[in-house]
Amino acid sequence: ELLTTKEARRRQQIYDKLASDDHFSSALLVVREHLPSGNACLRINIDATRAGNVARFINHSCDGGNLSTVLVRSSGALLPRLCFFASKDIKEGEELTFSYGEIRVQPKGSKCFCGSFSCLGTLPSEHT
Repeated sequence: ELLTTKEARRRQQIYDKLASDDHFSSALLVVREHLPSGNACLRINIDATRAGNVARFINHSCDGGNLSTVLVRSSGALLPRLCFFASKDIKEGEELTFSYGEIRVQPKGSKCFCGSFSCLGTLPSEHT
């Protein structure tokens, strides 16, 4: 579900409150596409909390994981597609993971259970 920034911020506040009881997990992802000029960027807010595809089950890893995200534009498409590509060899049965973004420690942030050696204990969260 594509959201305006205003709606994404509103939902993130709700999700943060629900996550504080450790029984709720959201799937709100903010992706920024930097324009060639470098002066601005396009912010795309994707919320797969209520509806999404199989990608919503790809977990976070503080070490960057085994997938990289790339925005891909098709000719004539208004919005890019968020695509996942293997960033290293993936073994059969290995969990697919990527970094959800920069870690910003929040007192009531969602706990991270990625298990990587570089785990910071908190999932990335946008300051809203």
